[in-house]
Amino acid sequence: MKTQVRLLVMAVCLPLLGFAQNGVQVVLPEAGSKTLLHEGWFARRAAEIGEDGNRLTSGCFDSSGWLQAKVPGTVLTTLLENKLFPAPEFGLNNEKIPDISAVGRDFYTYWFVRPFTVSSVGSGTHVWLNFRGINYKAEIYLNGKRVNTTTHEGMFLRQTYDITSYLKKDSVNVLGVLVFPPDHVGVPNGGQGGDGQIARNCTMQYTPGWDWIQPVRDRNTGIWDEVSITTTGDVCVDHPYVVTKVPGVRRPSDTKQAPAYLETSVEVKNVSAQPKKGILRMVYEGQKLEEPVSLQPYETKTVELDRQTLKNPSLWWPNGIGTQPLHQISFSFVMDGEETDIENVRFGIREITTRKNPHNGGREFYVNGQPVFMTGGNYIDSDWLLRLSPERYEHDVRFHAEMNLRMIRVWGGALLERPEFYEACDRYGILVFQDLWGSGDCNGAWEDLTKLDSRERRWEYPDNHALFLASAEDQIKMIRNHPSLCFWCGANEWPLAKDIDQALQEDILPRLDPNRLFARYSTDSTFTRNLLGDNGDGPYGIQEPEWFFTFRSHPFNPEVGSVGSPEVESFRAFMPEKDLKEFPRNGRTRNLNWRYHKDLGYGDHLERYGELHTIEDYCKYAQVVNYDQYRSFMEGWASHMWDWYTGVLIWKTQNPWTALRGQMYDWFLDVNASLYGTRKGCEPIHPFYNLITKKVTLLNTTVEEKKGLVVKAQLFTRDGKECWKEEKTCDASTDGLNDLFEVPQPEAIKGVYFLKLTLLDAEGKQLTDNIYWLTTTPEDYRTLAELPVSRPDIQASLVKNENTYKGKIYFTGDSRISFFNRIKLFDKETGERILPVHYSDNYVTLMPGDKRCICFDFCSELPKERIQMVVESWTQDKVVIDDWK
Repeated sequence: MKTQVRLLVMAVCLPLLGFAQNGVQVVLPEAGSKTLLHEGWFARRAAEIGEDGNRLTSGCFDSSGWLQAKVPGTVLTTLLENKLFPAPEFGLNNEKIPDISAVGRDFYTYWFVRPFTVSSVGSGTHVWLNFRGINYKAEIYLNGKRVNTTTHEGMFLRQTYDITSYLKKDSVNVLGVLVFPPDHVGVPNGGQGGDGQIARNCTMQYTPGWDWIQPVRDRNTGIWDEVSITTTGDVCVDHPYVVTKVPGVRRPSDTKQAPAYLETSVEVKNVSAQPKKGILRMVYEGQKLEEPVSLQPYETKTVELDRQTLKNPSLWWPNGIGTQPLHQISFSFVMDGEETDIENVRFGIREITTRKNPHNGGREFYVNGQPVFMTGGNYIDSDWLLRLSPERYEHDVRFHAEMNLRMIRVWGGALLERPEFYEACDRYGILVFQDLWGSGDCNGAWEDLTKLDSRERRWEYPDNHALFLASAEDQIKMIRNHPSLCFWCGANEWPLAKDIDQALQEDILPRLDPNRLFARYSTDSTFTRNLLGDNGDGPYGIQEPEWFFTFRSHPFNPEVGSVGSPEVESFRAFMPEKDLKEFPRNGRTRNLNWRYHKDLGYGDHLERYGELHTIEDYCKYAQVVNYDQYRSFMEGWASHMWDWYTGVLIWKTQNPWTALRGQMYDWFLDVNASLYGTRKGCEPIHPFYNLITKKVTLLNTTVEEKKGLVVKAQLFTRDGKECWKEEKTCDASTDGLNDLFEVPQPEAIKGVYFLKLTLLDAEGKQLTDNIYWLTTTPEDYRTLAELPVSRPDIQASLVKNENTYKGKIYFTGDSRISFFNRIKLFDKETGERILPVHYSDNYVTLMPGDKRCICFDFCSELPKERIQMVVESWTQDKVVIDDWK
């Protein structure tokens, strides 16, 4: 991947109607840079065009009747941008968009055309047109000539074309791309992946619908990823491979590290008809390593460079363990003193090793010699219509880091994410469990009457095995240098076709990425031990909080989940008001909109907090259940760390559309209490209350011991009176659990009471706290309504630097309990939410006299005077703050 953008397209607006005479000028980049071709595209249904690609791209392009196109994007995103269909995320609007299975592939077969001019091309310069993702087939034309003599096929296969000879240097160039949908689009019949036919292609499988999403009507047909132009000389540098070795057992706190080692290789390719000689040069931190290379015409060589010793290296660690320093290395080819091509790689110095836990059979991962207890989440692309961006990826990954998670699984029924996603994981220390594109639901893990083909036929999917393997090779090369990439998985819940599986195990990964583990599928015995039968993961619904401490699941469960309803503002953003009045009661609803958006249901858990009269009641109670559910989830799993479990991955942490299940933040990037319950439950060092043993336990999931800590426990009545306390000085053992003391149940209280756990360091400084609302009347929390009104003092400050705001909120509690304070930000003039906002904490409970400082930040062009903060709590009216300090 070219790692720099030298110059974006120079903006020249093209008319929607009339002739596109001049095109948008493209300045050709220097070697090692790229120019993105993301502006100035037009689109039109191919059936409306009465000529072929050769004629269409010859001469002057007439844009009359064409749509301004969204590139990167899909056919459907272009149609939506042009207001031809309503937003499919809202209500039942998706039903108003024709499904490809009903209207046929021609309906979503489109031309994408891009007129442009170029600066002069130097002698010996090759100009390359690069597509990082087209779904599903494409014919590519430039100036009356077909560029790809073989039709491009496959969603996950990058393509690069030498267009030097096709370019016009003194007039407008016309680039045309004819994009076809997948060959087998499938029927959305309610099954996972519909009737399963989508899996005959090498494309994402969820687009005909799943139990958490409705069908994507065009199956995401289009030029869905980056398009760019690059230049090189006669020798190209491709696919560098950077491996670091960190022998021994390291500690993040050590200021002096033993040496690590750097192993590198790179492909060099002669793209000319003449033999070439030159120097392959590697530059790292000012040091050069050079290797002479000779190439025959059109020859490609993989050159391995000498192993380098890295003295006192700055090591890369997972989130919550240590820091994530990144380094850059440059590879170039030099002929006659000139660089013909350059590739830059950012990497982290770390080594991941792995083994099966001999006691429980779960997979263990070691980073720099240290065992890491894995908490994480399943991730499905950030937008169902592939409106992807580095900015959105940044928020997605940051939210996972803020939950104190350490791993993201990129699920196999979707896509292998774009490089910018892994770059964000590198920065935040999130390890990646990477599936290839396959799922047991479509690929024959079980008999399924919703599927058109037999189970045996589905074992052979996809139809084109060679294409799948070529795509796998390409995508492995694309992301293998990221330190966040932890291991490869063939597919979700079921292995791929036997010859594909064998090629991945015995050839492709040993050749391209031998240092990472490969598991055939997500519940394979290589990864975990199936103690319970069935397909090896789940369950997915709401549980009693105690269940997480008592039910012994698989030792590393790749999918187990619960609820995750959003806040009321998000409901109003995707569901008509009339439907909000028909919210579920006791977990059930007949309302079509709730069912369409895949409501999972809370059982009777919401009614345990009070009667539901309005959607506001529903959301208020849902959030307190969300928090308790996921804190119990993560603390319950951690209570059996290394004994029963080596890790667990939540299903899911987010949704690519407006679904009503399994999410810590929603499609609008608004957080809900699930995020903060998970954040508390996964806090690297914190005390927690075991709901079964009734004991306070000190948890340490870091790799270093913490000495002289003090754990303090207090019980409070609803009116804020302390009725019991205990404290103990202890050490937090490395990566372990320390049971401290038992908490009694107060005899004089009927209903809800509170337990506050506080962790202090040896100097008495508070490190964290953990507040539980418990009850002496099982499954009944209605006495929370009896909490006296509390009015904590709230002060706030806000500072703007360009378009980035940073703020602090200071809470000072009074003599009462202030329960579950939710912080939200709005535009004071429009009432619209400000999203996304990253908070250091939220849904905050204050015990009598508590003081808390919450930090937050967000990006906005709004002036400071229009920023309004609202604090909602359980027992008092909203507090509105807009007089920022």
